[in-house]
Amino acid sequence: MDMEWNEKTLKFLSQCFLDTQSPIPERRRDAEILLWEAAEQSNYGLALLRLIEEPSIDEQTRQAAAFNFKNHLRSQWLPSGISPIRDSEKEQINKLIVPLTLSSSLLIQSHLSEALTVICKHDFPRHCPACLPELISSLQKAALSGHYATINAILVMANSIFNNFRGPTDDDGFLDIFAPLLQQIFLKTDSLINSGGGGGSVSVRFSS
Repeated sequence: MDMEWNEKTLKFLSQCFLDTQSPIPERRRDAEILLWEAAEQSNYGLALLRLIEEPSIDEQTRQAAAFNFKNHLRSQWLPSGISPIRDSEKEQINKLIVPLTLSSSLLIQSHLSEALTVICKHDFPRHCPACLPELISSLQKAALSGHYATINAILVMANSIFNNFRGPTDDDGFLDIFAPLLQQIFLKTDSLINSGGGGGSVSVRFSS
């Protein structure tokens, strides 16, 4: 059975996550059971991402959804052929997760970055070829604008990916792709620090 993304699904999931934060134990338990049952449906993970990106939903509910999404992927995202999550759903999640992570709050970013680590552990680079180019494109834009909060978020995600490929060789050429761009960012950062003399404007830029 597929979980369709519509207003009914949005209200259902939102209420479930709201109830998981209830001080009433019975309400929390009922909500957890409903979410456990919903997770058995195809496109559940995709629906969670749709909920997280929905601006009309309050931050706390979206944080709960991000936490649930991360744990859902930990148990369900396996290599193609044996994964309970269908390839068609995986493809859509892969398209959404990077831009959604970068546009989210820090706590949601943390959960989604961990989810991305799970994805890349099993499927990168063969089954999510757009992930690295999208990160590079986003990093280039952030570097040009000097938006260091975004740069930091991208580097965290990149580290999540590259942690799966630590070793004496770099057969996929990841270092060759990232090294020149990182060098540009480091040189620009060094220039900003030197020109700012450690002043407040530099601190504001780095924490923006």
